[in-house]
Amino acid sequence: MSGHHEEQNYIAPDFEILYKELRDLRSELAALFEDIEFINRVVIPRTQNNYLIKVGALRVELLQAQVGVMKTRRRIALLRSNIDKGETVLWNDVNYRVESDFKEWDARLVHELYQIENAKARFSSFAPSEDENETRVIFRALCRKLHPEINPDQSDEVRSFWPGACAAYANGDLFRLKALLIMSDDYPDSYDFPCNIGAMRKNRAALREQIERARAQLRNAKSHPVFEWMALLLDSERLSAEQNRLRGEISRMKAQHAALFDMQKSLELRGAKR
Repeated sequence: MSGHHEEQNYIAPDFEILYKELRDLRSELAALFEDIEFINRVVIPRTQNNYLIKVGALRVELLQAQVGVMKTRRRIALLRSNIDKGETVLWNDVNYRVESDFKEWDARLVHELYQIENAKARFSSFAPSEDENETRVIFRALCRKLHPEINPDQSDEVRSFWPGACAAYANGDLFRLKALLIMSDDYPDSYDFPCNIGAMRKNRAALREQIERARAQLRNAKSHPVFEWMALLLDSERLSAEQNRLRGEISRMKAQHAALFDMQKSLELRGAKR
């Protein structure tokens, strides 16, 4: 009898090994998904925001100065053309032509300035928080329980939690993430491991394929241009040098614009005397 009892409770070593391996693979896949989400929903927008404030604003200021120079040069060319032809200078016509010629540039400037103002308004919401590590840990747990690729057989009710979890993660809403984790605990794990060795091995192969795809997605996410900006932002010497270079260009453009403006005024006087 005792031998029969031991046989009933015996679990094949292969089954135990596979069972643990499947759980580890699911955890690895969840970690990869969380890394991808962290880059796409946190790192990229945060870096873009910081770059716009610390470098982008100077680039827009330089663009404004450059457009100012180009407009003044265009006015000078039109004034000279009128004067050389002995025509009366119609200042309203000159301005209209210049504004028409630079309509697309002005629209671009408006768009760029809008982005800068939005970046400044979002600054505090994109700043790293003390809860960021905890937020990532909780979201990783939610990935394991709710991500549709890890849990393909989940119910519609459980599936409805996932968009809310992604939104809370993007907004750094730790309270909401904790609430969702508690709510998800009320539902059994929707991922049932197969009960036979053959099915478990097939399941292992499928998870490994998913992991390779997720690693490719992660590599792709890390190739985003913001990582070059991040390297600049994290290097204080390089950042300072770039900011000083842009400020120097802005000063040079403003000086050039002032000289051109004096030339424009001189031509206006000549045109008026005619």
